Amino acid sequence: MDKMIKESVATLFCHAIKLDNKDLKVEKPLFCRFMGENFDCNSEESQKLLEEIMNKDCDNIDTHISIVSNALYNEPYWKMHLLKQLNHIIFKSNIRDEDYDFFDKVKESFFKR
Repeated sequence: MDKMIKESVATLFCHAIKLDNKDLKVEKPLFCRFMGENFDCNSEESQKLLEEIMNKDCDNIDTHISIVSNALYNEPYWKMHLLKQLNHIIFKSNIRDEDYDFFDKVKESFFKR
């Protein structure tokens, strides 16, 4: 299950990076640091995960949002932590409306009423 969550979180971040062709050189350190701090990935593993996901088509982003949302159901701190990092990735370069539409979609999934 942890591997599935790690891959789904990585997919959410990569989707935000791909959304408007953000500069991967700028985003890579943020991605690798987050994956290292939260999923015990070393630098090589984080970079490999980033490259693998960036090279895939992500037409099932809703599934990944759902996986992460369900995994963090009773973890409000982790939800906020993840949203903060997602926002940081979005804010780092090329901010567009589509970025925040995606952010809102993730946020709404995490905090359903």
